[in-house]
Amino acid sequence: MFCASLAVLLLLCCTICYCAVEQCGETREKHSHWLHKENTCSDSQDDNDFGSSLIKDIYTSVKKAECDLANPSDYPPHYSPREGEEFDFIIVGSGSAGAVIANRLSEISEWNILLLEAGGNPTKTTEIPGAFMANCKSELDWQYQTDRYEDNCLGMVNSSCSMPRGKVLGGTSTINANIYVRGNRRDFDSWATAGNEGWEYENVLKYFKKSENIKAKEVLKTLKYQTYHGENGFLTVDSWNEYGLEGLINAFVEGMKELGYNTNMDVNGESQTGFAKVQGTIIDGKRCSTAKAFLSPIKNRSNLKISKHSLVTKIMVDQKSMTAHGVEFMDNLGKEIRIRARKEVIISAGAINSPQLLMLSGIGPRKHLEELGIEVIQDLPVGEKLEDHMIMVGLVFSFNYTREVKSITDYMYDFLKTNSSKLSGVGMLGYSTFINTLDNKNYLPDMQIHHGNYDVNDVESLDLFFDRFGLREEIRKQYHEINANRHIALLLPTLLRPASTGKILLSSTDPTDKPRIITGFLTKDDDFETFLRTTEFISKFSRTKAMRKLDTQFHEIAPPACTVHPLSSKEFRKCALRHLTSTAWHQTSTCKMGPEGDPTAVVNPQLQVRGVRQLRVADASIMPSVVSGNTNAAAIMIGEKAADLIKESWL
Repeated sequence: MFCASLAVLLLLCCTICYCAVEQCGETREKHSHWLHKENTCSDSQDDNDFGSSLIKDIYTSVKKAECDLANPSDYPPHYSPREGEEFDFIIVGSGSAGAVIANRLSEISEWNILLLEAGGNPTKTTEIPGAFMANCKSELDWQYQTDRYEDNCLGMVNSSCSMPRGKVLGGTSTINANIYVRGNRRDFDSWATAGNEGWEYENVLKYFKKSENIKAKEVLKTLKYQTYHGENGFLTVDSWNEYGLEGLINAFVEGMKELGYNTNMDVNGESQTGFAKVQGTIIDGKRCSTAKAFLSPIKNRSNLKISKHSLVTKIMVDQKSMTAHGVEFMDNLGKEIRIRARKEVIISAGAINSPQLLMLSGIGPRKHLEELGIEVIQDLPVGEKLEDHMIMVGLVFSFNYTREVKSITDYMYDFLKTNSSKLSGVGMLGYSTFINTLDNKNYLPDMQIHHGNYDVNDVESLDLFFDRFGLREEIRKQYHEINANRHIALLLPTLLRPASTGKILLSSTDPTDKPRIITGFLTKDDDFETFLRTTEFISKFSRTKAMRKLDTQFHEIAPPACTVHPLSSKEFRKCALRHLTSTAWHQTSTCKMGPEGDPTAVVNPQLQVRGVRQLRVADASIMPSVVSGNTNAAAIMIGEKAADLIKESWL
């Protein structure tokens, strides 16, 4: 989705000779020749040699830091449930919401909880914020692709957009860009206005605060930070390292002021609009996923069991009583196991996997299920209202700007030893511009502009981005030509309140087959118009006095099929949107929450699946509409609130 900081594939090569994920100590012993083979330069010196002693200390220090990185002992051990085993609660998915629910429910010592996760432990790459793009298309990613169903994603290989989703403890919070943006207070008030009692901003704010351990210095300096932020939660939220970008950031600050937008040091506070320094789910310069935040501290809690590499294939429902009483899952050897839930089954598998599982279990649109020969247990509009933030990658600034560039090994060493490495940050992605394209006095933004930057001639990082994003080769060349001699920034307009919606459908009755993803991108004219207004805003921004001081040039990437139109014309820009718009990884609303009588709703405001007892959904899929910002923070909030709703039902 966004820029990677470095040639991360090289970084992986640098770390492969270190400890293996499963047994750091054993592998360190196996590879000890790398550090201590006979007659190495250091060992050949006298033990009393001061320089040799210092070098050995460096080796030891690096080894320890590396072994502490994604150490499997930091996470709960794997548990293998027995056929027919019973638990009070079964939670499907350990992602942004599921890990939170597992933590909070297991606070009740007499409850036995099982958490099922299709993936395994986080890897070392997941710990490195600047390497997040390297997680995409890896074994930690479900590697979903969109259907070639509509006139969009045309600039991508096979005209299909990649949709990364985390298949690992912590889910997508383990592979994403770590951006912590809650959305706008009006998002949640609109949920409540639609009949979802208890989901208004003043109510959900306490759950945002409950999770949070705010450490961002710029936030702590604001007068009312305690009104909006928590200081005792499991989730550490901190400031991003800017690493040599201060001059570029200052120019953006001044340029935005010229256009009427001030700098916002707390996008999760009193106001959302402006050029915002966003916060990150990071701790000591490393990722703070929900696995690290909510599962690691309770890894020895005896009433919580976690079964990894366990793909849930069906929810078991007694059709006479319409009660969910367990699940079927497939372990890492392909063995099918049935387990029972005495109290509830809670699905927290995300906006793609949750509707897939419901439909495989006979809960979904009657017509679609019958077409596949699935017995319909409950006719509900599951998967019918997919919302996602569309992001456009074809707008580029180039600058007369440079900063210090080190080797990848130097960056990695700094990362292991300090929290000030370039790898500890995400560059200009640590800032977002929130605007209303119709009225700059309106505090409900309709567009978020992400910023991703690359140093001069950063071929490897650009190629990694293009590969993970899926951009066609003939389009990639234009970015490289611009970047050959100048620092560049991708200005990435992200549509916050899309009119276009899509859907999730089953491709077959085989749970190992990936579902069909029909994005619905750009099927509504309103979305085109908002993007076009944003492009004009960005063009105007490039011409501000502050930007001209850096000799800023504005480039519009031209897909070959769009060159039949004059550059920058409305027709050209609409064509470019068709080619260069993809997902911002923010899928929601496929199991929409709504009040009684809402025909589009799958769950009620208590997150209970309509017509099926003892079954809930709790993740981003329940959002009545996508929030105005990155969705990870809101998904964590949903997990917090869901845990309280469950406790209220059973205590």
